[in-house]
Amino acid sequence: MKPGSLFSLTNEDKTIFMDYVTDTHPIVWYFTEDPRLSVTALQVFEGTIKEGIIIVPAIVLAEIMFIAKRGKISLGFEDTLKKIQEYENIDIAPLDVDTLKGAHKIEVDLEMHDKLIVATAICFNATLITKDHFLRNSGICPTIW
Repeated sequence: MKPGSLFSLTNEDKTIFMDYVTDTHPIVWYFTEDPRLSVTALQVFEGTIKEGIIIVPAIVLAEIMFIAKRGKISLGFEDTLKKIQEYENIDIAPLDVDTLKGAHKIEVDLEMHDKLIVATAICFNATLITKDHFLRNSGICPTIW
């Protein structure tokens, strides 16, 4: 997976296909068909089946593992990994030195997991799928909800 692999504009409907990074709740809600997932986010997840990619930061998987063990979500860690393997348009981004360097440069006061998710979006030149109002209003990276 190469950072910044933006896809082109289609001629028919003028839709721009690109890469996306997902925050924790959107991927969980997509996999569990939870109605809390916004229509726009659902369209992005479904749209990347044809073209584009959803990038799941490793820290998102760690958060899923943590909140699943606490019983806060119905989707377990192993089930999440199986679901990701079922989709050709969903990839896992490792937590590597480039992501850490990117997170270190972010001046906005964020929780560590949010900083790493945003840094992943920046490293991959991707749009972040998030419901988090603070992240959406921060202007750190492009977001959709």
